[in-house]
Amino acid sequence: MQDLLKKIIEMDEKAREIEQNAKSEKEKSEREVEQLREQIYNDFIERAKDRVEKNIAVEQSRADAKIRDYTERTDSVKAEMQRLSEQNMDKWVDEIVNRALA
Repeated sequence: MQDLLKKIIEMDEKAREIEQNAKSEKEKSEREVEQLREQIYNDFIERAKDRVEKNIAVEQSRADAKIRDYTERTDSVKAEMQRLSEQNMDKWVDEIVNRALA
């Protein structure tokens, strides 16, 4: 009877030890999963930031090119209007005066 009680107590202690080990392993696994989740999230955010920076650089380059093209066109039109103004100023003034007096 004493041996039976001793075996029951040993089995209970062994079961408690196994249960405690299982709880410890579970907690360890949960921490590892959480660390892995955070690592994956951080990697994703880092890649997303890199993509955004690259996209910003590309879009800035495109915008700069459009601004250059627009500036070149407006400068060209402005130069042409200045040339026409200098070339035809006297004629235009005479025409405006003649129309105003007529």
